[in-house]
Amino acid sequence: MTDKLRATRDTADKQLEFLAAKAVGRRLTRGTREELGWLAELLRAEGRECEPIQFATVQRPHSGHLPVRELDFDLIDAALHAGVPFAPPPPGTVVSLRAWADRAQRGGLVTLAADPRFRPLLREAIFYRPGELLALGRPGSVLSDHDGLADAVLGAPGLLGVVQEAVVSWAEGVRAGSLPILHEAVYFLDVLGPARLAEACPELRSTVTELLTAHIAEAVATTWRGGLVDELGDPALDRFGSFWSNDDAFRMEPEDGADEDSFVVANSGRATIFGPRGVVAGPLYLRFPAEPGSSTTSDRFRYEHGQFTASAPPADDVSPTVLLPGATAPAMLRRGHDGWWELRDTKDVVVGRWYQGASRPTRAAGTHSVGRRRHRWAAGSTLVPPPQVWGRLVPRDAAGSRLLRGADAALAARALDSVDDRLADLITGIGRRIPVGDHSHEVDDCFDGLRAVLEPLFPGVVSDGLLDGIAGTVWSAVECRVLSARHIGPPASGSDGDAPGGAALRLRDDPSPYPITDAGDLRARIFTEMQEMFFRLSRVADKCADPEVATPPLTVRLANARGWENSLGRLGCRALRTALSPTAPSQRSRELEADHVRAWGGPALCDPAGRWRTLSLRLDVGTVPREGEVCRTKRGCLIALQRPHGSQSVIAAIEYAADGVFDERPFGVVESQRVCAGWGGADRVAAFLRLLDARGSAPWPGASIRAFGEATGLSVEEASLLAVGFDPYDAYLIGRGAHGMPGPLVERSGLSEERLKEAGRFLARHATVNQRLEVPELLMPDDPADVWADRLTAERAAEWWNANVRTPADGTAPST
Repeated sequence: MTDKLRATRDTADKQLEFLAAKAVGRRLTRGTREELGWLAELLRAEGRECEPIQFATVQRPHSGHLPVRELDFDLIDAALHAGVPFAPPPPGTVVSLRAWADRAQRGGLVTLAADPRFRPLLREAIFYRPGELLALGRPGSVLSDHDGLADAVLGAPGLLGVVQEAVVSWAEGVRAGSLPILHEAVYFLDVLGPARLAEACPELRSTVTELLTAHIAEAVATTWRGGLVDELGDPALDRFGSFWSNDDAFRMEPEDGADEDSFVVANSGRATIFGPRGVVAGPLYLRFPAEPGSSTTSDRFRYEHGQFTASAPPADDVSPTVLLPGATAPAMLRRGHDGWWELRDTKDVVVGRWYQGASRPTRAAGTHSVGRRRHRWAAGSTLVPPPQVWGRLVPRDAAGSRLLRGADAALAARALDSVDDRLADLITGIGRRIPVGDHSHEVDDCFDGLRAVLEPLFPGVVSDGLLDGIAGTVWSAVECRVLSARHIGPPASGSDGDAPGGAALRLRDDPSPYPITDAGDLRARIFTEMQEMFFRLSRVADKCADPEVATPPLTVRLANARGWENSLGRLGCRALRTALSPTAPSQRSRELEADHVRAWGGPALCDPAGRWRTLSLRLDVGTVPREGEVCRTKRGCLIALQRPHGSQSVIAAIEYAADGVFDERPFGVVESQRVCAGWGGADRVAAFLRLLDARGSAPWPGASIRAFGEATGLSVEEASLLAVGFDPYDAYLIGRGAHGMPGPLVERSGLSEERLKEAGRFLARHATVNQRLEVPELLMPDDPADVWADRLTAERAAEWWNANVRTPADGTAPST
């Protein structure tokens, strides 16, 4: 067969292209394995190498703008086993295990994992986004976000070896007393499942138990003695009050070249240059050489002739050292994984980590803003200067730093013991509920709580930045303590309870539940920008309606969102759809759904009393109101939301009337309006969130839907579609004839997919978007517990439908 291939005179490239087209993403066969052997011989004869990307199934955009390559790992593993020569993966390659895990039949990837060129990529693909562990909030992990991946990894001998290697390296760092490494180990063991890991790899049981029973207080003390990132600062940077979201810090060469220790704080459109004596230049609204990212973290930048230029770092650019107050020897700053830096003590133990350059924790994380209390190992610093300029940083609190040099495990234990269970649960809950980098009231509340119990233990520390830095280390230690306790049980019957190192303790087969904070808390965790806008709107409306306020605000700052007003007064629709969604594939997905309800449920905009209405106004005035402009009315105010596009003269607006009676608007002709008087109220929303957290998805309300269908003459499929509704954001799709069937509806209802699609097309022809959105709002019962008891208010919804949509004469729905 090899001779036949050669006789075709096809090059190795042609043969490779042919093989990839028919084999990538498909089950490996004996014939494919034989062809790989022939291909290996042909490639070696031509002196060629195969590019890994040629065995990719999909390339999709990644949130950090780098491609994620869905490589066919089974095919590459078989190719390596057959001797196919491969080129090294290109720098910056990001791979995903999702496609591999989703296959019905998958291999063990032993040869692939043994290859030193691919093994680091597999480790990153397994643990995914490790850099998010440097920031506060909920780190992402493909192990927890992709259902079944952890079991698939543990079932593949090659990947299990990669996990084993990671666990052993964590144990080495933890034995040296590294709190950052302990936190990384505990987090990933928690999402992987320590008991499952020990069952898959029994030789790891003692190491896993050692990690989960590590002396946390000693690790905290080692960190304090070794040094905190927040001990040193740049006075000009600390005083600088003009940070933008996504600002990054880079080394800088000023125009005259006299000062090698300057740096620039910049993003893609604006920069400020700092020197030892303060701000050298800026803010400068100039184009930066490149969008700050992990590829530029070590570059140097020059500002000359009014422009920025980039240059590679010098060849002798070595990792710097720094002498902290009270230390007898300098600490080391070492470049770490994926753009982060590490602060190491005199014994080379990692005591701190932070990002220099890109303020994206990893390629997968969303952007997270600069600012205090955003990073666990740099909680007291608004922005950490580049390590190469640390030689000119000054102590923020020299006396406080010297106290930390003498810290011992007893002091650290008192600090940990001062954190009560409620605060510890809140801290751990943030690590499960709030995405990395998102602003949250809860983060600040927890820092305030930590500061309150820590300040009496550190009376000599006076710097707020250093106290926040200490609180950040305790935050991480508390997470380690709570997460470890989930997986450790009492000694087995008959074992020696006094065995050293926790050896007598056992791993729980079923971890204890995560601590649950109040699910009925109405402060948004994810959609905080939206909720803060709702609060601003409510405050402005109250002032406009108050006759004692002579001059209410003239403008209100709006969130960077369009069309949000379509969801106003439709919280019942969203709540019902959330409750009827199938069990989310991950805690992250469930929290996203619940938090959307929470964002709308807190402020007065969820009041069901009909005090707000949405408007489309055709302008009859020469001056177009600005977005967010407030016009006071007799009973409240009218707020312009959007300026007209192009030559159009129609704007979106909302109006508030304290008594629910709307007078003539101050300008414009009303083209459409909707009074927002749906399901809501803070108590109902809080009760709904608690039920959702405690019970999960509600059972499918088959009886209520059948009752609604019988009362309206609609089929079960049509009634089901009306019951679950759709997101108002997708209303334009419905208006264009889309069937509007949510994907999980087939699974939940047990109905035919084709019949549901046909029902969707029927409703799109015969009911308006607003009519369809009104039905789930009316079906949502006043008592949210009735959702879980299949007691939707079908009679109320049917009465409205029959009066407003269905015509009594012929029983058909109108087309408008």
